[in-house]
Amino acid sequence: MQKDQEILGIILEFEKNMVKNYAISLTEAGNDKLTSSLLEQFQEVLQMQKEVFNFMNEQGWYKLENATETKITQEEKKNQKILENLTEI
Repeated sequence: MQKDQEILGIILEFEKNMVKNYAISLTEAGNDKLTSSLLEQFQEVLQMQKEVFNFMNEQGWYKLENATETKITQEEKKNQKILENLTEI
């Protein structure tokens, strides 16, 4: 079991990195056809990452902390400020 958990942990990390790399590639794509292709691949990788995460979570191998409403509100405000700063540029 421990080996399975370790292998899936490595796969999950790999999938997360692929999601990040696809997101970067999408912002740098030079034409609509490439953007469309990358977006389709991005969605597939995102789904695979979610499936690995869900399985690990079901097995008790990847636990999340329960966020309080206060913490959620703080993060929303922080992200809203970042978005506002970006739109001012």
